[in-house]
This record gives sequence, C-alpha cells and structure tokens, in this order.
Amino acid sequence: MSAKALFGALLLLAGCGSAPAAVDAGEDAAPPVDAAPPLVEAGAPDVAEASAPPRADVPAVTCTDAADAVYITPSLPTFTPASRGDVVRCAPDYTLALSDVQSQTSGKGLSTTMTTGVSVYRIAFRTERGDGSPGVSTARVYLPAAPRALPLPVLVAAHPTNGLADSTAPSMDPTSNEDLALPWAGLGYAVIVPDYAGLGNEGVQSYLDNHDQAHAVLDGARALRKLLASGVFSSQVAVIGYSQGGGAALSAQALASSYGCDGTLAAVVAFAPEWPTRMSSFGFVDMLENPSELTIETGISFNVVEVMRTYAYFYNRVGVPHADDGFPSTQRTGFDGAINSLAEVPLGGYLQANALHISDFIDDAFRASLLACIEDGETDAGCVDPGKSYFEFLSQNFVTPDPNGAKVLFVQGLADYVMPAASEGACNVAYLKAGGVTPQVCVDPAAQHQTVVGRNMDFAIPWLEAALTGTAAPACTATGTLPACAP
Repeated sequence: MSAKALFGALLLLAGCGSAPAAVDAGEDAAPPVDAAPPLVEAGAPDVAEASAPPRADVPAVTCTDAADAVYITPSLPTFTPASRGDVVRCAPDYTLALSDVQSQTSGKGLSTTMTTGVSVYRIAFRTERGDGSPGVSTARVYLPAAPRALPLPVLVAAHPTNGLADSTAPSMDPTSNEDLALPWAGLGYAVIVPDYAGLGNEGVQSYLDNHDQAHAVLDGARALRKLLASGVFSSQVAVIGYSQGGGAALSAQALASSYGCDGTLAAVVAFAPEWPTRMSSFGFVDMLENPSELTIETGISFNVVEVMRTYAYFYNRVGVPHADDGFPSTQRTGFDGAINSLAEVPLGGYLQANALHISDFIDDAFRASLLACIEDGETDAGCVDPGKSYFEFLSQNFVTPDPNGAKVLFVQGLADYVMPAASEGACNVAYLKAGGVTPQVCVDPAAQHQTVVGRNMDFAIPWLEAALTGTAAPACTATGTLPACAP
C-alpha cells in the first residue's frame, strides 16, 4: 500500500445560525499544479453585465480543468476557517436534456414531472477533516438550465456508502445519484454532491466519522455558494442524505450551529440513515462478544461496515503504516488490497470468502482491549491500546442533535435488511428525540434499503419545499409504523 499524504493543523471553528429561517427575498489526466490559489470570481462586470440577473446555470469561477485533474489536489495556501468551501478545481462534465432528466428520474421510480435540463460539473473544494486537519473533497455539481425563481436555497445531497477505494467516488460515476440529487436539479435547484474527503483523491475517507462527514456536507454548501454568482442563493441550506449520507445529514444538523455553513441549515431529509449513535450501532458490540460466530450471521452489511470503519480509523487517526492494525496479522495484506480496490458489495463478497468467522476480520488483542473498555470503562486493567484509543474515538464521535436546528424528515423502510428498522432506524429516531429533535417519521412497509429513496422521493420533494417556505408539512404518504428500538 502506498502512503497518501495527510495534512495537519488545528483550526478555529466558525458558527452560523441554527434556527430554521424564513425564505429570503474527453478526460485526459492533468499533472499537479505547483501553486494554484483557490479559484475566484472573474473581475467586476461592465455596465451592461451589471444589469443582468445572476446566472445559476453556469459557474462564476474559472472552470477549465480536465475531469481527472479534479482528483489531484494542487498546492494550496495555508488553511484557515475562511478557506472552508474554497473551490480549487472545476471541470465541465456533461449535459442532460430535459427528456434525459425525466427518463433517468422516472427510471428510479419517481413520478414527479421534471422541468429543466441539467449541466453537470466536477469540482474540488477545501474542507476540515474530523481531527481538525485541512482536507479537500471532490464533488459533482448539478446546475439547472432553467432555474427556479432566484434566490435559490443551497441544496446538498449526501451520498450512500460506495466503499473506500478511490474508484468508488460517486462523482466519477455518471449514473450515481439519479434518484437522490438529479430530481432536485431537474426541478430547477442547484445541487452539490460531495465525495467525503479522501474518497477519490489523496488519503482515505474517515468512514462513519460524524464530524468529518458533516464537515464535508457543510463545506459542500459553502462550495456551491462560492461556485455561483452572488445573488443566486438565499441564506437557506438544505441537506438530503441516504444511508451513510443520511447519517452525515443528521450529523450536519447537530453541528451546523457550531461549525457553520455560510447560511442557515433549515431542513434535513434522511433516508434509512447509517448513523453511529451508540456503541452497539451496526451490531458492533455483539461482534466483539462473539468472535467465533460465523461472519455471515452478522448480516449482509455490518461486517463490511466494521472492516471499513476500522481501517479508516487506523489510517486517519493512528497513521498510514497502522492502517491494517485492527485486522488479524494473517489477513492484513489481503484486506488492505481488497479495501483499496473493491466497492462495498464486492468487498462483502471478499469477506465472506476469506473471513469465515468474526475472529478472522477483527484482531483478537484489539477486540479484547476494546471490549474491556466498553464493558468496564477506561479504568479497567484490560482497557489498553489499541482498543482504548478506538474506544475514545467512538465515544467522542457521537454528536448531539440540535433542538434549535433544522427540521428533520426521517424515512425508513420496514423491509430494510441493511439498516434495519428496529436495530437502527428506531434507535436513531429515539436518539434524535432524546436530544430534543422530534423528526417527522415516514415508514414505508415495502421499502428495502435499495428502494427507499426512489419510493419516497416524490413525498420528500414537497416536504422539503414546505420546510423551506415555512408552510405546514404534508402528511406522510407511507403508512407503516416504526417498531420499538431493539439495539
């Protein structure tokens, strides 16, 4: 495994308002740039341009990079809080006619009529990693050919788990997010879909690090605002997230008032969120307590989740040479190669074939020390590193929902076996309520993890628009009942 550079420097935080606000009136690889400052808007317009309305359909910054260059970070000035969201790469990608937008969204199960074609760009922007160090996130941006009436809210779509391999970055896949982000652009909104920092470019994404992912989302809002002309956007920000992205969206709700977003985070839509809110999330404690259990008995996703989370933690928080320390020594080389080359589903297949038991993918010394910390606290003699440091990270990773923050729509399917309704969905709703946030919960009896967005986006659209305009939220079209939390 080749080492990838990580930046360092602890930063101050900048806040933004937390209460929901009323509505305001061909790809050739490019070499690294030696010293490129953040892109800035072009010079002051002449008299004729000054009278023209701002444009939401084209970037207001220089946008001439090759698409592959977006994933190569240039040399950058010293990072400060003001650098958050600075656009450092921008590449035109492709355009979709209205008929294409309608066809693609309809193919994902949506019945909402689209109104405009869309132009797609790829960008890279600056962000702050979960440990306070500077980072860069790449993203896909969807700009409507015929925008809705200005000013627009800033919309951020937070993507689901694809994997840790750079090749799985959603911005590289023209068919990704057809159900999550494209519908909003097809209705006239500008939308950004950040790849979490380290996914697709240098480093490794801090998988399920609530702070890191929330920062990418909130700085994505900043980046979209900086990408387009002044006057395009209102002060409002909204986040739509699915699975891993649903967890990132809920973490953004918790952290927006302290970290900032260059506006007011007014509404969050979370589809089947993958959100670590307790030690037992994703069956983790059960795996630690039962090392001889068959890997397949942990379910179809939880073993993959833990392998990726463990690798990301050791890579980002302990150091690149220690990235594989959480795995048995006999598995480390194979696991490293699989994690850095395979998407989530093939990685799951690799684990089933090469790690028959839980003890085959969790190092025993790591497991025992971590379990001692969880069961008996840090004063227990068995609570030592490497488990102790990971326990401290997990404990500090939980974020507290903001009772004065954004409104929340929580959408869960009862047929979801990836993020089950009882052990994940219901427990996360309970966590929100305990933190003073009462979400509107819509439960779809027939929705699986893979279908929950397509089946429910037609409802999420008017819900979000109601939240942004301050009108009454519509009643859920899904009619199921969420079970009790069963951690």
